[in-house]
Amino acid sequence: MPTRHHLRPALIWALAHGLLVVWFFRRTLSAAAADMLPALRAPLWAGFLIEGLFLGLLAFLATLPLLLLGRRYAVAAPLLVALVTAFFFVDSMVFDALGFHINGLVLTVAMQPGGGLAETGLPKGEVAFLLAALSAAVAVDAWLGVQVLRRFASSKRTWSWALSILLLWTAERTASAGLIFVGGPPAETAATLMPLQPLVRMNKQLAALTGRDAVKELSLGGLPQVATPLGSVDPGQVTFARKPDVVFLLIESLPATFLTDEVMPNLTALSRESTVFERHYSAASATQFSLYSILFGLDPQRRDAVIGAGRTPMLFPALKNNGYGLHLLAASSVDWMDLKETVFHDVTDGLETDFRGDGNERDEAMLARATEILRAAPKDEPLFLFLFFAGTHFNYTYPPRSAVFEPAWDGAGTLTATRKPGLEILNRAKNSAREVDTKVAEFLATYRAHREGEPLLIVTGDHGEEFNEQGRLGHATDVNAAQIHVPMIFKDEALSAGRIDVPTGHVDLLPTLFSLLGDEHDPALYSDGTPMQHAPADRYVLAMVGWKRKFALVGKDLKISFMEGQTSPRGVRVTDPFDRPLPDGEARFAAEAPRMLRRLRGQAQVREAHR
Repeated sequence: MPTRHHLRPALIWALAHGLLVVWFFRRTLSAAAADMLPALRAPLWAGFLIEGLFLGLLAFLATLPLLLLGRRYAVAAPLLVALVTAFFFVDSMVFDALGFHINGLVLTVAMQPGGGLAETGLPKGEVAFLLAALSAAVAVDAWLGVQVLRRFASSKRTWSWALSILLLWTAERTASAGLIFVGGPPAETAATLMPLQPLVRMNKQLAALTGRDAVKELSLGGLPQVATPLGSVDPGQVTFARKPDVVFLLIESLPATFLTDEVMPNLTALSRESTVFERHYSAASATQFSLYSILFGLDPQRRDAVIGAGRTPMLFPALKNNGYGLHLLAASSVDWMDLKETVFHDVTDGLETDFRGDGNERDEAMLARATEILRAAPKDEPLFLFLFFAGTHFNYTYPPRSAVFEPAWDGAGTLTATRKPGLEILNRAKNSAREVDTKVAEFLATYRAHREGEPLLIVTGDHGEEFNEQGRLGHATDVNAAQIHVPMIFKDEALSAGRIDVPTGHVDLLPTLFSLLGDEHDPALYSDGTPMQHAPADRYVLAMVGWKRKFALVGKDLKISFMEGQTSPRGVRVTDPFDRPLPDGEARFAAEAPRMLRRLRGQAQVREAHR
């Protein structure tokens, strides 16, 4: 039978697999549709189905060179379609976990020596199992495809179908421009969620045709970037009136709800002797953006522009110039995402990250190294010790002594963890937090045994975490309270113990530390934040996802969540700080919009606080 008779069933087989790709991305697509205006959701889903058919068409077109194999095309084509589909399946898993498709960064992490994949919570054994399972699925899929091509071989024309799909997809891309025009940034994000979907904008043409502007309204065009006129402070001019040891404990994926007697009894007891900022928010739900704001003291959306301009944090040279010995230990990897070459660029000689094992084992190795540093550090030299704990990172590791909350997920099957019961995942995360709490208490006892006096102690999380409460697991996907509300403990003789109930954020950490050490520079000269102990009660704290331009402004009683470019009542979610709807939300948003915009456009709030 001529090979061309296999083209029509090959096309149909590939199109069916394209629709299967839509099913792979169903969670992501459903979340995107939920962000849209209700009237736009049905056309959005229609577009997703057309995009799936287009992916199937691309897979079919990729098989055409195999026609050179003659009759063996009936075997080779289904195999290629199966391989392409397996790739899209892996891509959907990557997108669910990280918020972007497979790219150079993903491949770099996967190939990183020393366990880059382990840092993502994927044990090598499970990766091997996934590869074996995918290989088996590809084999079965290819075999079924061969049967379909041979059973339904037809001489009917194929190219009219292929052309129809191509024209339908072209119409869908054009229609997506219309959705972006009326739906704004959420529609723009949704239009490029599926793989290989080029973004099409026609805002100017549609504005001229309709006589109205594209949806943007209260635009975030004022979001500060590197060119925003900031003053500058030479680190050599930063003078500390007092120089206690500074111990900064950063804990991975730690939501504020874990700071309780049941989960973290030692830190909770310590917090009663400390200053606790109850409404503290991470700058981002993604680690690298969060760390940027902590160390630079700048809002997270500045990151790419500031780092791209070659700037590094003033924190480390300021500490060095004041005689501090710097030691930064990270059990949670900072090797990837360029953190070593960006936020830690000036302290590579004092940065140690090459700890091995799972999160709990890396924490143990990090603390053993920290103990060596305490023993060797000169008593007359102030010490800045930064410890980044990894045990609370997915998949939440701990030894038997901390297996307190049951029933708990056993940590196996991480590739399908999103289908595990939320309570079991939550209990495992609580157990890992309890273990880190125990390690912190043991380390602080070790510190007191080797150093005189008490350090200026800082304890917080890089971001929070979700545990399937809302159908999502992990972080870096949203700006809800679960992902950005984190504990914030300062223990220092310059602060009175107690609980402070005003909004604060990671952007405030640098000016708070400098203030407590006695530096008298106006924080507005070098930071977007303010000393937390002086933060006004009516301020708003800015947070973002990081990978995608989704933001939140969080005040004491009001929170708005929005995509960049859209902050109108139609395009934002107005809630209280804990994401609960407000019956008068739109009216309160309208009343507070001017203050929010001032916060978005720079440092007016900071300057007002220091007048």
